[in-house]
Amino acid sequence: HFQYPVLVQPSKIKELNEIEYLDDGIRFGAAVTLQEIETVLRKQIEVAGENKTKIFKAIIEMLNWFAGKQIRNVAALGGNIMTGSPISDLNPILMAANVILDVASLNGGNRKVRMDETFFTGYRRNVIKPNEILLAIHIPYTNENQHFYAYKQARRREDDIAIVNAAFNVMLTPNSHKVESFRCAFGGMAPTTVMGLNISKELVGMEWNPELLEKGYANLIEDLPLAPDAPGGMIQYRKSLTLSFFLRVFLQISQDLKIGVSPRDLSAISSFKERELKSSQYFQVKGVDQALDDPVGRPVVHASAFKQASGEAIYCDDIPHFENELYLSFVVSTKAHATILSIDASEALLMEGVKGFFSATELQPFCNELGAVIHDEEVFISTTVTAQGQIIGAIVADDQLIAQKAARMVEITYKELTPIIITIEDAIKHNSFHGGEKMIQDGNVDDAFRIAPHTIVGECRMGGQEHFYFETQAVIVVPKKEDNEIDVYCSTQHPTEISTLVGNVLGIPQNRIITKVKRIGGGFGGKESKAAMVAVPVAVIAYKLGRPVRVMLDRDEDMLMTGGRHPFYMKYKTAFDDNGKILACDVELYSNVGYSFDLSLAVMDRAMYHFINAYYVPNFRIKGYLCKTNIHSSTAFRGFGGPQGMFAGENMIRNIAEYLNKEPTEISYLNLFEEGQATFYNKAVENCTLQQCWNECVRSSNYERRRVQIEEHNTQNRYKKRGISVIPTMFGISFSVSFLNQAGALVNVYTDGSVLLTHGGTEMGQGLHTKMLQVASRALEIDISKIHISETATDKVPNTSPTAASTGSDLNGMAVLVSSHLQICVCQWK
Repeated sequence: HFQYPVLVQPSKIKELNEIEYLDDGIRFGAAVTLQEIETVLRKQIEVAGENKTKIFKAIIEMLNWFAGKQIRNVAALGGNIMTGSPISDLNPILMAANVILDVASLNGGNRKVRMDETFFTGYRRNVIKPNEILLAIHIPYTNENQHFYAYKQARRREDDIAIVNAAFNVMLTPNSHKVESFRCAFGGMAPTTVMGLNISKELVGMEWNPELLEKGYANLIEDLPLAPDAPGGMIQYRKSLTLSFFLRVFLQISQDLKIGVSPRDLSAISSFKERELKSSQYFQVKGVDQALDDPVGRPVVHASAFKQASGEAIYCDDIPHFENELYLSFVVSTKAHATILSIDASEALLMEGVKGFFSATELQPFCNELGAVIHDEEVFISTTVTAQGQIIGAIVADDQLIAQKAARMVEITYKELTPIIITIEDAIKHNSFHGGEKMIQDGNVDDAFRIAPHTIVGECRMGGQEHFYFETQAVIVVPKKEDNEIDVYCSTQHPTEISTLVGNVLGIPQNRIITKVKRIGGGFGGKESKAAMVAVPVAVIAYKLGRPVRVMLDRDEDMLMTGGRHPFYMKYKTAFDDNGKILACDVELYSNVGYSFDLSLAVMDRAMYHFINAYYVPNFRIKGYLCKTNIHSSTAFRGFGGPQGMFAGENMIRNIAEYLNKEPTEISYLNLFEEGQATFYNKAVENCTLQQCWNECVRSSNYERRRVQIEEHNTQNRYKKRGISVIPTMFGISFSVSFLNQAGALVNVYTDGSVLLTHGGTEMGQGLHTKMLQVASRALEIDISKIHISETATDKVPNTSPTAASTGSDLNGMAVLVSSHLQICVCQWK
């Protein structure tokens, strides 16, 4: 939210983009992009040879894991240095390489600064003065006695920030293994990139042997202390990573020097290699008996593919501005649990361009209610906030910048309340739950445990997850001039819910509130119920002002205000026989629901149904608890509780295998459902192909041969291990609330032979509209080019179900099929 009086485009400044080849290295202008640097360094490695370019090679290898190519095409090396991130991938390399920076100021002229242990003075601060700019970076050559390596550990290899990273610059005395100089730098171990000063001093003069390794360990522990409450957590892991990196460089240099390294240790040296990306499209070739113009089952291009690739596809915020339109910015809670004592928007209202501030005072209490199933949320929080990011009020102004600046000027005073409940453990401790215990039981669980040969107890956890859809929550509400009609343009998976909730709050019948969705930029469940928390307050304000109002959340606002996947804590007790056949299960599932119910009841239902996954359990008892906490309200997310339940079930299978010293695949196969068996929720398993599918998967993947090879690899390699598994999945494709398993479609045939198709599903990139065009093309027996889908709208197809639960194609496809056949019947009757 910084507003800068002057903006400079560094890529247009010649001096900042120059590349100069010197006798002792290469001088890169501070604005030279990372991609250009990589290109130059690669060419220089070819020209100058390996001995002179060891630092260049380390930089190139690190850039391979640095963001994506799109970012590297615009990001500059100077930006990495000046932002001073403590987990920068490049700063440890630059500090270990002892690079020299050229800086300049208008009055002070030019000077040189070395990137050493004195360069960073604090978190994102360095010795370069406020009136100076970074001109260039001088990256030196290396020599044959020098060894330079850099490492990074992240949660995933590609395009992720580091947990810890490191770079090592070791100079050996010519014709010996004695250390002449030693420099190392680490990221992720302090508020800045730090040097290992003790280890750099103590290792000088030592021979490169195991004694040096042990001494280095002791020095690193002293160099890199990490407080138990250090930001980022994972204290012991981060400490161990620094030692692991040192071991890795020790083994690598030992290998370079041809000092004996055990073959089992060599896997610590090798890095993961980036594979060339390849893609294929597989589809069933249709026979001559299918008409050439019948597109079903054929590879049809996504209906919006070219528009999306060219940037011409229209999303909610791309809709041109309406006359007299205003922009809205939310004022949200900054406390997790507190009473609102006062709200002062006076300073914000004095800003030029601000049109008003709105809060709970605008609505009667019975109209201030909101919720996906149970109305336990408020449109605007009236008295007590129960999580950060809850909507307290909203500013409307002439444009986005004014609205957001004014919203930050609204002052709210709180009286903080206790307890503040964050985790599932907190909720259990304080007996904080939404509703009571849910339980499903089948068979005689207690008797089965009493006579079972073996019993184990286990637990596991699955954390939350952010949807991170490309397009954040967005809505435009346009009140009409008569009859209380309102058009709502919204990025939502559930247009009908938007119309319903807006109507409930405003007291307007649904037939006057038309919600329209052209397409949405990703949903994954995050726009099933959470779109309403944004759309409803916008609708309230637009209705009261009689003017169009627009909002599109910034990414930080979206992540703060909306919820993600439910974190789960799962406990289970399992009885089984000597072969691993499961006899009984007793399970407890706890989900971190957040401050409101949202869709958490249904999520818990699905998690409970899917604990057994594809396995038959004759005696089963499962309990579910919805933990009420002071975090954002968790919501629908792909799988909708199914992944959490399956994860616990698969953990149980592996616990049994470990207990009996058997292969997990053996236990899984033994317990698969068979024809005629029923789940504990009384669903008969019919046309069961599980065993056939399992056997085909094992056979076609050469599982047994690969498992033997993996065991041999793991025996021969101490540090890098491989694994392989086979996991069945039995997922319920439908809404667990049966009345939602319906859809509608409208087919309009025009006199020129063209067709306008509308159905109840929303297009969110998954190709639903394309599939519906294929269905209509076959049913109507016309070319697909003659059929068009404009949008999803509640005035065309009312009372729709959300596009969710893996049902969009099946439900809407059948609706399109039936509607098309009816249209044919009408035409024939006429």
